Amino acid sequence: MNDNKNTDPIVPAMKSDPALKEYRCPHCRKFLFKGNVKKLNMVCHHCHEMIIEDESELIKPEIDAI
Repeated sequence: MNDNKNTDPIVPAMKSDPALKEYRCPHCRKFLFKGNVKKLNMVCHHCHEMIIEDESELIKPEIDAI
């Protein structure tokens, strides 16, 4: 066994990509992920509601969030 302590991370840190959009759940308004999608079919990992939405319906401002 090697006792050498390696401080370099195995997976390097990712740099933020400004081209990626932030997606939020239309039900609970919590953050889902960043990316580029045209249509989303998934279950929210916060509220467990099914999400079947187009891109325009997912990228709404956070103004109406509770």
